[in-house]
Amino acid sequence: WVSQLQLQELTQPDPSNRTSVGDSPADLQTLAHDVIRGEFGQIRRLATRQLVTSADAARRTVLMLVADAPETPVHTEKCILYLFELGANPRAADANGDTAAHLAARRDHLRLLTLLSFDAKWLRNDNGATPLMEAARTGSWKCAKHLLHLLRQKRFNECRQHGNLKRSRLLGLKDLEDWTASALARLSGHSELASYIKREMRLIVDARGRISGLTAQVSDICGADAAAAEQLCSNFPLAFAGGGGSTGTAAAGQGGRLGRAAASGNPRQMRPA
Repeated sequence: WVSQLQLQELTQPDPSNRTSVGDSPADLQTLAHDVIRGEFGQIRRLATRQLVTSADAARRTVLMLVADAPETPVHTEKCILYLFELGANPRAADANGDTAAHLAARRDHLRLLTLLSFDAKWLRNDNGATPLMEAARTGSWKCAKHLLHLLRQKRFNECRQHGNLKRSRLLGLKDLEDWTASALARLSGHSELASYIKREMRLIVDARGRISGLTAQVSDICGADAAAAEQLCSNFPLAFAGGGGSTGTAAAGQGGRLGRAAASGNPRQMRPA
């Protein structure tokens, strides 16, 4: 079974990931703005390993500054991947314990969130909140659905070893005030998102990856192909999304490199062209 220690290892941030303050905060801001605009040529000229792994006075790295942007163009993907090439740490936390995943979830910045590794998406901040809780609190539909649907995939829920236990424990985590993600959504006035999360919590994944509570067609696809499952599940109950547009990998780059990164949960599987 999933022990409390294993769960803590997955969600507990490492204190050593508080990045040290660098000597060039202005360069850090400039680099972040270039990434947000997708200016790859500028980034190649300015970015260094030292700059990418340093932080500003609030302990925010360039990856965090980009995560805090509300929206980015599609070619920002290549720029973000280049930051990983130079050593950007997706598990790094700022002065509040927030990681890039927490900041992206608040902003509903799906493009960046999908590029982070799976283990960087479930860390707690200083308030005990995971990125899913932040997405729930701010009503960030796209990021919430992405995180929920990752846990339908065998490679992440480890259903062969744990059945539904790892998935249910991650979905049932509480912050320091004892609120779950679904409760935070409800308290923040996002009742439809709260219902969506609760429905996801009621689903059961067995040791073979079969999902109870979905239609037979969706369940078969989820068990057979992770990428197809993420794409389909992201589009599954669009009526709950408040209208308009697909989410998950479909929204961030259907069929492209970004889609493959989201399905694998590992940004290092892709390299800038």
